[in-house]
Amino acid sequence: MINAAKFLSQYRGSYRFYKCDLRDFKLLKNTVGEISRDFGRINLLVNNAGIIRQSDFLNITPAAFDDILAVNLKAPLFLSKYCYKLFRGAEDPQIINIASLGGIMNWSRYMAYSISKTALIKLTHLLARSLAPEIRVNAIAPGTIVIYGEETGKIPKIGKDKIPLKRYGKPGNITEAVKFLLNCDYINGQVLTIDGGRSINF
Repeated sequence: MINAAKFLSQYRGSYRFYKCDLRDFKLLKNTVGEISRDFGRINLLVNNAGIIRQSDFLNITPAAFDDILAVNLKAPLFLSKYCYKLFRGAEDPQIINIASLGGIMNWSRYMAYSISKTALIKLTHLLARSLAPEIRVNAIAPGTIVIYGEETGKIPKIGKDKIPLKRYGKPGNITEAVKFLLNCDYINGQVLTIDGGRSINF
């Protein structure tokens, strides 16, 4: 695993970590208040947190559905709302939502997750229209990304034979996608799919 503090220390500027349960919207609003007091404004909000659990139609429960929707959909919506005032005065302020290939394809074994990410994509479109021209809003939809520490793990993954590039993605692929959206100032309301071509290989 990457030590975030060590990684950030190589760059100029100050940083701070905030601990917050995204399902607690009062706590979420208070955390945004702390950010406002510490930094005054923000240039970029990346809604990256998410929950994925296997849940098909027959096994899904109301509690599990609500839990996934709270983190994957409601938190990005209200965090964007609470941060709205902090974008004022920022240069080219942006919101980037980390969606999923599961929001584009039909992942029936992950029904709640797939629904939440499909809704997050729709939220991206709605925010992009509502907040323009002041704030740009886009989304990234990753396919199978092997994160640090998972390289030799037992987490089930889609077979490489179903991916045209015949390999999994890396965290750096998502980082580069974020950089691209940051630098191309005429992109708004779009979903950038980073999946090695899996979405075209039905």
